[in-house]
Amino acid sequence: MIAADSRSVDVDGGSWGAGRLTCSGRGVWRWQPLPRFSLNQGRSAEIGTSGQTPALRLRAVVNLPWAGTDRPEVTKPRRTLLEQQLPHSAVAGAVTMLSLRRGAQLPAARWERGPFGNSSRSVGYTCTLAGSHGGSALKASVMLALPTTMESTVVACADVLIENPEAWAAAVGPSWDTRLGFDEVQAVLLSTWETAAELLPDVVGDPVGLSWAAPPTTELRMTCERPADNGVLPALGSLVDLAPLGANDSGTRSQMALTITAAPAMGHAERQSLLREALVHMARQYGYVEADVDLL
Repeated sequence: MIAADSRSVDVDGGSWGAGRLTCSGRGVWRWQPLPRFSLNQGRSAEIGTSGQTPALRLRAVVNLPWAGTDRPEVTKPRRTLLEQQLPHSAVAGAVTMLSLRRGAQLPAARWERGPFGNSSRSVGYTCTLAGSHGGSALKASVMLALPTTMESTVVACADVLIENPEAWAAAVGPSWDTRLGFDEVQAVLLSTWETAAELLPDVVGDPVGLSWAAPPTTELRMTCERPADNGVLPALGSLVDLAPLGANDSGTRSQMALTITAAPAMGHAERQSLLREALVHMARQYGYVEADVDLL
């Protein structure tokens, strides 16, 4: 039984799992998932990575299984608006922050199309910060793909890549360590998630009126992808300070990833809190059994 004046009802069970039905002012009920975590990896986890081998990739992939998105396209006005917004986006701010904290002004202001392909069904932009002697030091990328015959979900993705730690060190100054603090990792993942969940979907149109065909998910990933001379991928701890997670009982690894099932749109404080919970869950699953939200 649902009271006539109810505007929110929690539901459990079924193939979609726990969720919440909320009623709009017009009497329309809509389902949203209650947040939960898993280590399941979707088909789009490595979208756009072919041929790339950055030293470190921090990534958020948002899977948006909207019902009835076979007709929308990326219009010229919405693409133009996105191009104007990217230099001021959360992911651009995160890239700029990484260098500012090391005493260098390297703003992520210039975004270019590609290399992921642009069409009426996709967008892809990259901002590259060069080292003092040329070559890529840091890079930020965003991409969005509308459903195809092979993929029924709208996929939005935002990356921050440390392409070359040595080139970045030369650009910011030799006295600065390019190993990321875990607080910096949190800030970058938060910005990539916010960009992929809030900014990129707007190029399709207003998502408020769309309903889900399946639960929406976000994959957060930390990966070392450039192999050493012996062909072995370096441990994450060589590029990220993992000390706040505590001791590890499972040995070193080159990547960690987690999937969050949750509504993509949320407030900044709520996203930040959920991110910390997610990172703790991920860390414990990968052997950092002492990880705790208070330590982050």
